[in-house]
Amino acid sequence: MSLPSIRIRVSGEFACFTRPEAKVERFSYPVMTPSAARNILDAICWRPQMRWIVTSITVLKSIRLMSVLRNEVQSKVSPVAIKRWMRDATTFEPLVAGAGNGTDGTPRNTTLLRDVAYWIDAYPHVFTAKDTRREAERMAKAEPGESDLEAAIDNPPGKYLAMLERRVRKGQCFQRPYLGCREFAADFGLPREDDHPIEDSMEIGRMLYDIAFRDDGNRAAFFEAHLVNGVMDTRPEVVLAEEGRRQEVLQCSCKR
Repeated sequence: MSLPSIRIRVSGEFACFTRPEAKVERFSYPVMTPSAARNILDAICWRPQMRWIVTSITVLKSIRLMSVLRNEVQSKVSPVAIKRWMRDATTFEPLVAGAGNGTDGTPRNTTLLRDVAYWIDAYPHVFTAKDTRREAERMAKAEPGESDLEAAIDNPPGKYLAMLERRVRKGQCFQRPYLGCREFAADFGLPREDDHPIEDSMEIGRMLYDIAFRDDGNRAAFFEAHLVNGVMDTRPEVVLAEEGRRQEVLQCSCKR
């Protein structure tokens, strides 16, 4: 049975979906990763009771790489510093990403993508009581199928699809979505009539699918990515063959 889905168009001047094997110098995948696509949808419309499942990513513009040298900050601003800034902005000292003495930055090469545009096809997976450990005891006491039926009635997938489409039409988002790095802001909207997938096909190789956030440590899931006539298939039942690994990733939301 086909699940109801939605297609969103995202684009930007620059993008960088860093390969994990590039330890020091950033080097981008040629195509957006499924985790980056999910994060874009989360930035537009996120709810704790569901998770966006990305089924495909379509490349709309030719893949173009460019290399830049930029200064990157090494440290992170602590929560204590943020609270101090909120109380009195005059006492806050920002991190300086310069390449000289007395700064917190270092110059690094970045091989990024330029002038990108994608279609993201996705559908909402609504969590049920059996997906959460905290409700395990309640599930044991409930009648068979009771909790699943309650979730299906109160949270139909179509509700979240309509919610996402409405927010996209209005240009609303919880935080500005970005293309791999926060400085590469993404524009989003509905597909255009003049959009067409590129005709390129390639073997991308091992790509990050997503990360399962666990109490005993985070675990990354990878898959063999293929671009066929501009379309990369990211259906979890296809790219994540191991059932246990697939469920571990799909039943996880880092914000739940």
